[in-house]
Amino acid sequence: MIVNPFAPPRLGSDDPHQGIDLADVDPVYQMALEGRPVHAVIGGTVAGVIVDRFPYGNAILVETPLEQIPAAWLETLQIPTPAPFRAQNPVLTCPESAFDPESISGPRSLYLLYAHFKEPPALQTGDLITCGMPIGIIGNSGNALNPHVHIEVRVGPSNVRFESMAHYTGSASLEEMANYCLWRVSEAFQLLDPQQLFAHGE
Repeated sequence: MIVNPFAPPRLGSDDPHQGIDLADVDPVYQMALEGRPVHAVIGGTVAGVIVDRFPYGNAILVETPLEQIPAAWLETLQIPTPAPFRAQNPVLTCPESAFDPESISGPRSLYLLYAHFKEPPALQTGDLITCGMPIGIIGNSGNALNPHVHIEVRVGPSNVRFESMAHYTGSASLEEMANYCLWRVSEAFQLLDPQQLFAHGE
């Protein structure tokens, strides 16, 4: 069940909630439980693996090129036109990134981030994912008070790879912080409502 709904931020903001949280809730005690497998919503290629980094904890990022997504799905998702790239953000420390802003005008893909797994993903960047494939286990790694899976959906330039991603912690490297900013606030990866995608599985 959805325990924290999608709450899109203002342009350039990192708040409040840029995805949805799904949890396995005990029907009697109404407590979120860990351990249930997480299955891929859509097939694609692993574009990044995050291992115990704040705020996403153990997480995986999956890319699906838009040309591989049914036209009816794309119409429902209401894919936005590319937005201007924001290299800097006034409310978040964003180191310089190696990202090429010119790629925004090229082929685009859908990216799904699954976060807060109990254990590090067994998959590696470049691995192929099929729809319904188990990709992790519900946990509470990273910035998670209770066990759940956090899912973010964005559209952005194809073939971008994230070696890791972190912020809001002194242990985050410059590359991890740059990747976080690129993903969250640069507008190179534009946010979509995950429930629009889930509607096609009903």
